[in-house]
Amino acid sequence: MNTEEVKRLARKIVRDSLKVEPGERVLVDVLGKADDLVEAIVEELYAVPAIPFLRVMTIEQLKSLLIGCTKEQLNAWVKQDLYRFKTMEACINIRSDENIFELSDIDPERYDLYLKQVAYPIHAAFAAIPKYVILKYPTYGLAQLARMSLGQFTSRYMESCTMDYSLMAKRAEPLGALLSRTDKVRVVSPGTDLRFSVKDMPNYFCDGRYNLPDGELFTAPVLDSVEGVITFNVPTLNLGLTFEHIRLRLEKGTIVEAACNDTERLRLILGGDEGASRFGEFGIGLNPYIVQPYNNLLFDEKMAGSVHFAIGHALEMADNGNRSAVHWDMVLSQLEEHGGGELYFDDVLVRKNGLFVPEELQPLNPPGRSLSPESP
Repeated sequence: MNTEEVKRLARKIVRDSLKVEPGERVLVDVLGKADDLVEAIVEELYAVPAIPFLRVMTIEQLKSLLIGCTKEQLNAWVKQDLYRFKTMEACINIRSDENIFELSDIDPERYDLYLKQVAYPIHAAFAAIPKYVILKYPTYGLAQLARMSLGQFTSRYMESCTMDYSLMAKRAEPLGALLSRTDKVRVVSPGTDLRFSVKDMPNYFCDGRYNLPDGELFTAPVLDSVEGVITFNVPTLNLGLTFEHIRLRLEKGTIVEAACNDTERLRLILGGDEGASRFGEFGIGLNPYIVQPYNNLLFDEKMAGSVHFAIGHALEMADNGNRSAVHWDMVLSQLEEHGGGELYFDDVLVRKNGLFVPEELQPLNPPGRSLSPESP
Protein backbone atom coordinates (compact mmCIF):
# COMPACT_ATOMS: atom_id res chain seq x y z
CA MET A 1 0.00 0.00 0.00
CA ASN A 2 1.20 3.50 -0.70
CA THR A 3 1.36 6.16 1.99
CA GLU A 4 -2.02 7.71 1.17
CA GLU A 5 -3.75 4.30 1.12
CA VAL A 6 -2.25 3.42 4.50
CA LYS A 7 -3.39 6.72 6.02
CA ARG A 8 -6.88 6.32 4.54
CA LEU A 9 -7.19 2.81 5.98
CA ALA A 10 -5.89 3.93 9.40
CA ARG A 11 -8.45 6.72 9.50
CA LYS A 12 -11.22 4.30 8.47
CA ILE A 13 -10.26 1.98 11.33
CA VAL A 14 -9.96 4.64 14.04
CA ARG A 15 -12.68 7.09 13.03
CA ASP A 16 -15.33 4.92 11.31
CA SER A 17 -14.96 1.34 12.57
CA LEU A 18 -14.11 2.04 16.21
CA LYS A 19 -15.24 5.66 16.55
CA VAL A 20 -12.48 6.15 19.11
CA GLU A 21 -13.16 8.83 21.71
CA PRO A 22 -10.59 11.09 23.39
CA GLY A 23 -8.82 9.41 26.29
CA GLU A 24 -9.76 5.83 25.32
CA ARG A 25 -7.11 3.15 25.69
CA VAL A 26 -6.66 1.29 22.41
CA LEU A 27 -4.57 -1.87 22.00
CA VAL A 28 -3.02 -2.41 18.56
CA ASP A 29 -2.50 -6.18 18.54
CA VAL A 30 -0.30 -7.38 15.66
CA LEU A 31 0.73 -10.87 14.57
CA GLY A 32 3.16 -10.53 11.70
CA LYS A 33 4.71 -7.45 10.09
CA ALA A 34 2.60 -4.38 9.30
CA ASP A 35 4.88 -1.53 10.33
CA ASP A 36 3.53 1.21 8.06
CA LEU A 37 -0.09 0.56 9.01
CA VAL A 38 0.74 0.32 12.72
CA GLU A 39 2.58 3.65 12.60
CA ALA A 40 -0.32 5.30 10.75
CA ILE A 41 -2.85 3.93 13.26
CA VAL A 42 -0.79 5.18 16.23
CA GLU A 43 -0.53 8.60 14.58
CA GLU A 44 -4.30 8.65 14.00
CA LEU A 45 -4.98 7.58 17.60
CA TYR A 46 -2.81 10.38 18.97
CA ALA A 47 -4.74 12.80 16.75
CA VAL A 48 -8.04 11.86 18.46
CA PRO A 49 -6.37 12.10 21.09
CA ALA A 50 -6.50 8.53 22.42
CA ILE A 51 -3.94 6.35 24.24
CA PRO A 52 -2.37 3.64 22.04
CA PHE A 53 -0.77 0.43 23.31
CA LEU A 54 1.13 -2.14 21.24
CA ARG A 55 1.33 -5.93 21.39
CA VAL A 56 3.46 -7.16 18.47
CA MET A 57 4.76 -10.65 17.61
CA THR A 58 5.91 -12.20 14.34
CA ILE A 59 4.68 -15.59 13.21
CA GLU A 60 8.23 -16.89 13.54
CA GLN A 61 8.44 -15.69 17.14
CA LEU A 62 5.12 -17.32 17.98
CA LYS A 63 6.32 -20.57 16.46
CA SER A 64 9.58 -20.52 18.43
CA LEU A 65 7.61 -20.04 21.65
CA LEU A 66 5.21 -22.88 20.87
CA ILE A 67 7.96 -25.38 20.04
CA GLY A 68 9.22 -25.46 23.63
CA CYS A 69 6.28 -24.21 25.67
CA THR A 70 4.98 -25.88 28.82
CA LYS A 71 1.50 -25.86 30.30
CA GLU A 72 2.71 -23.65 33.17
CA GLN A 73 4.19 -21.18 30.72
CA LEU A 74 0.96 -21.04 28.71
CA ASN A 75 -1.05 -20.38 31.87
CA ALA A 76 1.20 -17.46 32.78
CA TRP A 77 1.09 -16.21 29.19
CA VAL A 78 -2.69 -16.14 28.98
CA LYS A 79 -3.08 -14.48 32.41
CA GLN A 80 -0.91 -11.56 31.30
CA ASP A 81 -2.74 -11.14 28.00
CA LEU A 82 -6.19 -11.42 29.56
CA TYR A 83 -5.31 -8.69 32.06
CA ARG A 84 -4.15 -6.45 29.23
CA PHE A 85 -7.35 -6.97 27.25
CA LYS A 86 -9.50 -6.18 30.28
CA THR A 87 -7.88 -2.75 30.66
CA MET A 88 -8.72 -1.58 27.13
CA GLU A 89 -11.69 0.31 25.72
CA ALA A 90 -10.90 -0.75 22.15
CA CYS A 91 -8.66 -3.14 20.25
CA ILE A 92 -7.35 -3.36 16.69
CA ASN A 93 -6.22 -6.85 15.67
CA ILE A 94 -3.98 -7.01 12.60
CA ARG A 95 -2.79 -10.30 11.12
CA SER A 96 -0.06 -10.27 8.48
CA ASP A 97 0.37 -13.72 6.93
CA GLU A 98 3.24 -14.48 4.58
CA ASN A 99 2.68 -18.23 4.90
CA ILE A 100 -0.57 -19.46 6.43
CA PHE A 101 0.98 -22.93 6.82
CA GLU A 102 3.86 -21.73 9.00
CA LEU A 103 2.47 -23.42 12.13
CA SER A 104 1.50 -26.68 10.43
CA ASP A 105 4.60 -28.61 11.55
CA ILE A 106 4.21 -27.96 15.28
CA ASP A 107 3.60 -31.05 17.39
CA PRO A 108 -0.22 -31.58 17.33
CA GLU A 109 -0.54 -32.16 21.08
CA ARG A 110 1.44 -29.04 21.90
CA TYR A 111 -0.55 -27.04 19.36
CA ASP A 112 -3.87 -28.26 20.78
CA LEU A 113 -2.67 -27.26 24.25
CA TYR A 114 -1.91 -23.77 22.94
CA LEU A 115 -5.38 -23.54 21.39
CA LYS A 116 -7.16 -24.51 24.60
CA GLN A 117 -4.94 -22.66 27.07
CA VAL A 118 -4.21 -19.46 25.13
CA ALA A 119 -5.85 -18.94 21.74
CA TYR A 120 -9.48 -19.68 22.62
CA PRO A 121 -9.49 -17.72 25.94
CA ILE A 122 -7.83 -14.74 24.26
CA HIS A 123 -10.36 -14.87 21.42
CA ALA A 124 -13.20 -14.78 23.96
CA ALA A 125 -11.60 -11.89 25.85
CA PHE A 126 -11.02 -9.98 22.63
CA ALA A 127 -14.69 -10.35 21.66
CA ALA A 128 -15.68 -9.01 25.10
CA ILE A 129 -13.90 -5.69 24.56
CA PRO A 130 -16.50 -2.94 23.98
CA LYS A 131 -15.05 -1.94 20.59
CA TYR A 132 -12.81 -4.01 18.36
CA VAL A 133 -11.94 -4.51 14.71
CA ILE A 134 -10.11 -7.38 12.99
CA LEU A 135 -8.28 -7.06 9.70
CA LYS A 136 -5.56 -8.60 7.54
CA TYR A 137 -2.55 -6.83 6.08
CA PRO A 138 -1.83 -7.33 2.34
CA THR A 139 1.15 -9.65 1.76
CA TYR A 140 2.61 -11.66 -1.08
CA GLY A 141 1.42 -14.78 0.74
CA LEU A 142 -2.22 -13.65 0.81
CA ALA A 143 -2.03 -12.46 -2.80
CA GLN A 144 -0.70 -15.84 -3.87
CA LEU A 145 -3.52 -17.67 -2.08
CA ALA A 146 -6.01 -15.39 -3.85
CA ARG A 147 -4.26 -16.10 -7.17
CA MET A 148 -3.53 -12.41 -7.69
CA SER A 149 -0.51 -10.16 -7.99
CA LEU A 150 0.23 -8.16 -4.86
CA GLY A 151 -0.86 -4.97 -6.63
CA GLN A 152 -4.15 -6.48 -7.74
CA PHE A 153 -4.80 -7.96 -4.30
CA THR A 154 -3.99 -4.68 -2.53
CA SER A 155 -6.29 -2.75 -4.87
CA ARG A 156 -9.17 -5.17 -4.25
CA TYR A 157 -8.37 -5.14 -0.52
CA MET A 158 -8.61 -1.35 -0.33
CA GLU A 159 -11.86 -1.30 -2.35
CA SER A 160 -13.49 -3.85 -0.06
CA CYS A 161 -12.21 -2.27 3.17
CA THR A 162 -12.95 1.39 2.46
CA MET A 163 -16.23 1.05 0.53
CA ASP A 164 -19.38 2.92 1.61
CA TYR A 165 -20.77 0.48 4.18
CA SER A 166 -23.60 2.84 5.08
CA LEU A 167 -24.94 2.51 1.51
CA MET A 168 -24.66 -1.28 1.66
CA ALA A 169 -26.45 -1.27 5.02
CA LYS A 170 -29.36 0.60 3.44
CA ARG A 171 -29.51 -1.87 0.54
CA ALA A 172 -29.46 -4.77 3.01
CA GLU A 173 -32.45 -3.52 5.02
CA PRO A 174 -35.05 -5.39 2.87
CA LEU A 175 -33.05 -8.62 3.27
CA GLY A 176 -32.94 -8.19 7.03
CA ALA A 177 -36.66 -7.48 7.13
CA LEU A 178 -37.41 -10.55 5.01
CA LEU A 179 -35.21 -12.76 7.17
CA SER A 180 -36.97 -11.45 10.29
CA ARG A 181 -40.30 -12.68 8.86
CA THR A 182 -38.85 -16.08 7.92
CA ASP A 183 -39.28 -19.36 9.77
CA LYS A 184 -37.64 -22.01 7.57
CA VAL A 185 -34.40 -21.61 5.60
CA ARG A 186 -33.15 -24.15 3.07
CA VAL A 187 -29.72 -24.21 1.42
CA VAL A 188 -29.28 -26.39 -1.69
CA SER A 189 -26.03 -26.90 -3.63
CA PRO A 190 -23.99 -29.83 -4.93
CA GLY A 191 -23.54 -32.12 -1.92
CA THR A 192 -25.78 -29.87 0.18
CA ASP A 193 -29.39 -29.94 1.29
CA LEU A 194 -29.72 -28.28 4.68
CA ARG A 195 -32.84 -27.05 6.46
CA PHE A 196 -33.23 -25.07 9.68
CA SER A 197 -35.39 -22.50 11.43
CA VAL A 198 -34.55 -18.88 12.21
CA LYS A 199 -37.96 -18.13 13.72
CA ASP A 200 -37.81 -15.14 16.10
CA MET A 201 -34.01 -14.96 15.78
CA PRO A 202 -32.58 -11.42 15.36
CA ASN A 203 -30.25 -10.66 12.46
CA TYR A 204 -27.38 -8.21 12.16
CA PHE A 205 -25.71 -6.45 9.24
CA CYS A 206 -21.92 -6.13 9.52
CA ASP A 207 -20.92 -2.63 8.42
CA GLY A 208 -17.18 -2.45 9.13
CA ARG A 209 -17.35 -2.01 12.88
CA TYR A 210 -15.84 -5.40 13.73
CA ASN A 211 -14.19 -6.65 10.53
CA LEU A 212 -12.45 -5.11 7.55
CA PRO A 213 -13.34 -6.01 4.89
CA ASP A 214 -16.95 -6.50 5.93
CA GLY A 215 -20.36 -6.92 4.38
CA GLU A 216 -22.50 -9.80 5.59
CA LEU A 217 -25.89 -10.29 7.19
CA PHE A 218 -25.95 -12.95 9.86
CA THR A 219 -28.35 -14.64 12.23
CA ALA A 220 -28.29 -18.05 13.94
CA PRO A 221 -30.27 -21.25 13.49
CA VAL A 222 -32.69 -22.27 16.21
CA LEU A 223 -30.38 -24.57 18.10
CA ASP A 224 -32.03 -27.98 17.59
CA SER A 225 -33.60 -27.27 14.19
CA VAL A 226 -30.72 -27.97 11.79
CA GLU A 227 -31.23 -31.09 9.65
CA GLY A 228 -29.44 -32.39 6.58
CA VAL A 229 -26.02 -32.25 4.98
CA ILE A 230 -23.75 -29.46 3.83
CA THR A 231 -20.53 -29.56 1.81
CA PHE A 232 -18.35 -26.43 2.02
CA ASN A 233 -16.50 -25.68 -1.23
CA VAL A 234 -14.18 -22.95 0.09
CA PRO A 235 -11.07 -23.91 2.11
CA THR A 236 -11.09 -22.63 5.70
CA LEU A 237 -8.18 -21.90 8.02
CA ASN A 238 -8.29 -22.71 11.71
CA LEU A 239 -5.32 -21.26 13.61
CA GLY A 240 -2.65 -22.25 11.14
CA LEU A 241 -4.22 -25.38 9.64
CA THR A 242 -6.19 -25.49 6.37
CA PHE A 243 -9.29 -27.66 6.00
CA GLU A 244 -10.81 -28.42 2.58
CA HIS A 245 -13.98 -30.14 1.31
CA ILE A 246 -15.60 -30.18 4.75
CA ARG A 247 -18.80 -32.24 4.73
CA LEU A 248 -21.09 -32.23 7.76
CA ARG A 249 -24.33 -34.08 8.45
CA LEU A 250 -26.57 -32.79 11.22
CA GLU A 251 -29.47 -34.26 13.13
CA LYS A 252 -31.54 -32.18 15.56
CA GLY A 253 -28.89 -29.45 15.41
CA THR A 254 -25.89 -31.65 16.22
CA ILE A 255 -23.12 -32.69 13.85
CA VAL A 256 -23.26 -36.50 13.70
CA GLU A 257 -20.91 -37.06 10.74
CA ALA A 258 -17.87 -35.05 9.62
CA ALA A 259 -15.24 -35.52 6.94
CA CYS A 260 -12.61 -33.43 5.13
CA ASN A 261 -8.96 -33.54 4.05
CA ASP A 262 -7.97 -33.85 7.74
CA THR A 263 -10.94 -35.65 9.28
CA GLU A 264 -9.12 -36.62 12.46
CA ARG A 265 -8.21 -33.03 13.34
CA LEU A 266 -11.69 -31.81 12.36
CA ARG A 267 -13.33 -34.30 14.68
CA LEU A 268 -10.94 -33.28 17.45
CA ILE A 269 -12.10 -29.67 17.14
CA LEU A 270 -15.78 -30.67 16.96
CA GLY A 271 -15.33 -32.71 20.13
CA GLY A 272 -13.64 -29.92 22.07
CA ASP A 273 -16.83 -29.16 23.99
CA GLU A 274 -20.57 -29.71 23.59
CA GLY A 275 -21.19 -26.48 21.69
CA ALA A 276 -18.43 -27.11 19.13
CA SER A 277 -20.63 -29.65 17.34
CA ARG A 278 -23.51 -27.18 16.82
CA PHE A 279 -23.99 -24.11 14.64
CA GLY A 280 -23.83 -20.74 16.39
CA GLU A 281 -24.16 -18.59 13.25
CA PHE A 282 -25.65 -18.50 9.76
CA GLY A 283 -24.42 -15.72 7.49
CA ILE A 284 -25.03 -14.41 3.97
CA GLY A 285 -22.06 -12.81 2.16
CA LEU A 286 -22.76 -9.49 0.40
CA ASN A 287 -19.48 -7.67 -0.33
CA PRO A 288 -19.61 -6.84 -4.07
CA TYR A 289 -15.83 -6.51 -4.34
CA ILE A 290 -15.25 -10.10 -3.21
CA VAL A 291 -16.59 -12.55 -5.81
CA GLN A 292 -13.99 -15.30 -5.65
CA PRO A 293 -12.46 -17.31 -2.80
CA TYR A 294 -9.37 -15.64 -1.36
CA ASN A 295 -8.59 -18.77 0.68
CA ASN A 296 -8.76 -16.49 3.67
CA LEU A 297 -11.75 -16.61 5.97
CA LEU A 298 -11.92 -12.91 6.76
CA PHE A 299 -12.53 -12.27 3.04
CA ASP A 300 -14.35 -15.45 2.05
CA GLU A 301 -17.19 -15.18 4.59
CA LYS A 302 -18.02 -11.76 3.08
CA MET A 303 -18.02 -13.06 -0.51
CA ALA A 304 -21.06 -12.04 -2.54
CA GLY A 305 -23.06 -15.13 -3.48
CA SER A 306 -21.91 -17.15 -0.48
CA VAL A 307 -23.37 -18.44 2.78
CA HIS A 308 -21.45 -19.51 5.84
CA PHE A 309 -22.06 -21.31 9.11
CA ALA A 310 -19.99 -21.07 12.26
CA ILE A 311 -19.59 -24.04 14.51
CA GLY A 312 -19.46 -23.13 18.17
CA HIS A 313 -20.13 -19.96 20.10
CA ALA A 314 -23.09 -17.77 19.10
CA LEU A 315 -22.54 -14.03 18.79
CA GLU A 316 -24.52 -11.73 21.07
CA MET A 317 -26.21 -9.92 18.16
CA ALA A 318 -27.95 -13.16 17.15
CA ASP A 319 -27.68 -15.46 20.12
CA ASN A 320 -29.21 -18.93 19.80
CA GLY A 321 -27.81 -19.98 23.16
CA ASN A 322 -24.89 -22.05 21.88
CA ARG A 323 -21.77 -21.80 24.05
CA SER A 324 -18.32 -23.00 23.12
CA ALA A 325 -14.64 -22.05 23.22
CA VAL A 326 -14.77 -22.43 19.42
CA HIS A 327 -16.18 -20.03 16.82
CA TRP A 328 -15.13 -21.22 13.36
CA ASP A 329 -16.76 -20.13 10.10
CA MET A 330 -17.10 -22.42 7.07
CA VAL A 331 -18.03 -21.01 3.66
CA LEU A 332 -20.14 -22.29 0.77
CA SER A 333 -20.07 -20.24 -2.45
CA GLN A 334 -23.25 -20.60 -4.50
CA LEU A 335 -22.01 -18.59 -7.46
CA GLU A 336 -22.54 -20.39 -10.75
CA GLU A 337 -18.81 -20.76 -11.41
CA HIS A 338 -18.45 -22.57 -8.08
CA GLY A 339 -21.27 -25.05 -8.65
CA GLY A 340 -24.31 -22.84 -8.10
CA GLY A 341 -27.17 -23.43 -5.72
CA GLU A 342 -30.34 -22.01 -4.25
CA LEU A 343 -31.33 -20.26 -1.04
CA TYR A 344 -34.97 -20.51 0.07
CA PHE A 345 -36.88 -18.63 2.77
CA ASP A 346 -40.12 -20.43 3.68
CA ASP A 347 -39.94 -22.40 0.40
CA VAL A 348 -39.65 -19.21 -1.70
CA LEU A 349 -36.53 -18.90 -3.87
CA VAL A 350 -34.57 -15.88 -2.63
CA ARG A 351 -31.22 -16.37 -4.33
CA LYS A 352 -30.18 -18.53 -7.30
CA ASN A 353 -26.56 -19.18 -8.25
CA GLY A 354 -25.49 -16.45 -5.86
CA LEU A 355 -27.80 -13.74 -7.25
CA PHE A 356 -30.87 -12.41 -5.45
CA VAL A 357 -34.18 -12.98 -7.21
CA PRO A 358 -36.71 -10.58 -5.53
CA GLU A 359 -36.56 -7.15 -7.15
CA GLU A 360 -36.07 -5.34 -3.84
CA LEU A 361 -32.96 -7.44 -3.13
CA GLN A 362 -31.32 -7.17 -6.56
CA PRO A 363 -29.32 -3.99 -5.63
CA LEU A 364 -27.26 -6.36 -3.45
CA ASN A 365 -26.07 -8.32 -6.48
CA PRO A 366 -22.47 -7.55 -7.59
CA PRO A 367 -22.21 -4.95 -10.38
CA GLY A 368 -22.09 -6.49 -13.85
CA ARG A 369 -23.88 -9.68 -12.80
CA SER A 370 -27.52 -10.25 -13.58
CA LEU A 371 -30.01 -13.11 -13.42
CA SER A 372 -30.15 -15.34 -16.48
CA PRO A 373 -33.34 -15.12 -18.62
CA GLU A 374 -34.60 -18.49 -17.37
CA SER A 375 -34.35 -17.43 -13.72
CA PRO A 376 -37.64 -16.77 -11.91
